[in-house]
Amino acid sequence: MNISLTSKAAPELLTASETYDRAAETIRRLASAHPAFLKWWSMLSKPSDARIAFDDRVGMTALIQANKDSFQHLYPNASPLLNSGVLLTNVTSEAEWLARGRVSLAINPGPGKVRLEICRIEEVFPSPTELLWASLRALAHDSRVNFVNTNVQQGWGRERKLYSLHCSAFPHREFLGWMGYVSRRLTADQIPEAARMEHAGEGTLIMATENLDLFDASAVEQANRVEIRLAELGLLPVTDSRLL
Repeated sequence: MNISLTSKAAPELLTASETYDRAAETIRRLASAHPAFLKWWSMLSKPSDARIAFDDRVGMTALIQANKDSFQHLYPNASPLLNSGVLLTNVTSEAEWLARGRVSLAINPGPGKVRLEICRIEEVFPSPTELLWASLRALAHDSRVNFVNTNVQQGWGRERKLYSLHCSAFPHREFLGWMGYVSRRLTADQIPEAARMEHAGEGTLIMATENLDLFDASAVEQANRVEIRLAELGLLPVTDSRLL
């Protein structure tokens, strides 16, 4: 099972130094979720690249600026908001990366997104549900964040499913997936189908089901019922108005 936990906030155009500071904030919060998230390094784009420790502020800021400059050179008419972040991993070698779940952390203030991706989470971490819940809590404890969702990719034999594409309740709205955050304080009676709920700042953490197995119809149905409740409360934004 592969997961992608994504937080969303308003777009911001930051300098390379400001982007580093924002990334440092995110990492400090994530470090409370699991020891594996304490240290980070730059993700290599090609084998000849030098890996830079995130703690190396000078080197990391220079990398962020170089990536911004390269993007603007290649796409001079594109909005600078599209490339103003950093892509990290929590290991220092290819072998470790493959063995420890190919973890990546993309922090992009430009489009207002932070994405934590973990592959084979059930093989790499002994308690995937608790790891994700702690990571969700860490990402949501940022006053700028207005929504978080968790996508799941899973295979059975030759069949592959992606929650957002094959299982979500609506084709034209955001999805919550396995668990997520909405920027309104809710009570259990408003979403009785939810497995867990917890207030975080001005919003609510919501776990749709303790274990989201995409090949378990009852688990998917429970996640869908939570999304339907959220849509009725006006908390799942429309992503494609053509389907209304």
